[in-house]
Amino acid sequence: MRLIVTYVSLILLGFVGLSLLAGNQISAGAVEDFERSLETQAALVARNLREPLEHFSEGEGSYSSMQTAVNSLANDFNLQITLVGPDGFAWLSSDDSVGNVNLGSDPEVVAALDRSGIVFDTRNNEQNVPTIYTAVAVTEDGYLLSVVQVSAPASATASVVNQRYLALAAGVLGLTGLAVVAALWLAASFTRPLEGLQNSAMKLAAGDLTQRVRVDRQDELGQLAETFNHMAEQVEAMLLEQKAFASNASHELRTPLTTIRLRSEALRDGTLDEATAQQYIAEIDDEVARLGRLVNDLIQLSRFDSGRAEVGHELIDPVRLGRSLCQQMEKTAVSKKIALTFDAPNQLPAIQANQSHLRIVLQNLLGNAIKYTPEGGRVTWQLSQEDGYLRSEIVDSGIGLDPEDAEHLFERFYRADKAHTRATGGTGLGLPLAKSIVEFYHGKIQIQSDGLGQGTTAIVWWPLSKT
Repeated sequence: MRLIVTYVSLILLGFVGLSLLAGNQISAGAVEDFERSLETQAALVARNLREPLEHFSEGEGSYSSMQTAVNSLANDFNLQITLVGPDGFAWLSSDDSVGNVNLGSDPEVVAALDRSGIVFDTRNNEQNVPTIYTAVAVTEDGYLLSVVQVSAPASATASVVNQRYLALAAGVLGLTGLAVVAALWLAASFTRPLEGLQNSAMKLAAGDLTQRVRVDRQDELGQLAETFNHMAEQVEAMLLEQKAFASNASHELRTPLTTIRLRSEALRDGTLDEATAQQYIAEIDDEVARLGRLVNDLIQLSRFDSGRAEVGHELIDPVRLGRSLCQQMEKTAVSKKIALTFDAPNQLPAIQANQSHLRIVLQNLLGNAIKYTPEGGRVTWQLSQEDGYLRSEIVDSGIGLDPEDAEHLFERFYRADKAHTRATGGTGLGLPLAKSIVEFYHGKIQIQSDGLGQGTTAIVWWPLSKT
């Protein structure tokens, strides 16, 4: 409704402004048209009086015949007609109140006597009524027979102006009506989709995540509808992901807590032998460590998701860090008889990052390669420089990936090797955390495999420092 009122108000203001502007033009045009009409009538009166004036000047006509002719023309044209002699004195008039007065100073009479053209003058007549005057000279062979002065009330122009104002008002009202109808239609074309969008937004806010609006137009409202639908899809996906995350997180926390509770209850009873008690203590210690890793990963993910993580500004030597990680993982690799190879040039440009963040990424990928490679396999890690990035490629001869699993690797708590999850001790957060960190630093990460049993390749492109 507010939109409609605004449209109509603007239209009315526009029409009022145009009407005021047109009104001034109408008034000026009406006066000009009336003066032209009066000029034409004066010329007709002069033409009709030429012959009687000729006869009168030759002594063939009488004063009364001239009076009759003047009165007849005055009635026909609805004008006051006065005849003025060469001396400027009025000698005959259709108005009895006009006597033998000197009109030689009147502008229109002066112009007629001087034969300098037609002049119009508006002034009060003998009855103090605003009147428009003009005069025409009647001549014969260059001899001035008389000046014919004609006049009409100035109110006659008001009637013409009023008629034109009425026509203008009718046009304005008609156009206003059409404009209002157009405004109503236009407002409805805007408000209907907006109301639908509002209803869908309210239902979406109330929890109906399936709400979408129909996109049946290609203008800005259509783009708004498409944006809303995209937003609704993103919200739905995000909430579903959060629900899944909460469910998986609670499950991951519940399992080690259950194990710890069962083992602690058994230990508290004091009925276990020494070997079993030591085993339970070791299992509790393992589960606590696993819980610590899980909580730490969750905290790190939360920081990156919320934007609370800070970009590191340490200058890190990637070759030195790579060798350090290989030495750290060497014991595990040797225990599984895995050939671990590190290949890198002697020197590479420094990386600007938080060393802890970079270590988490590379340690996760290298750890996964060793974890999912069977005994007697091999893991090769290669560092190189590529188009302004540090390219880290870790290739293993492990169990590989099913193409269906490859699509979900970066989903939280997703594990491709579900059968060995408990044995390997994974939480399903390592790759999602690595991806969050890499993208936080504007890098890229890719995991690829030719299939089950074909090994896996993990590639990270990390931006090199520009300093």
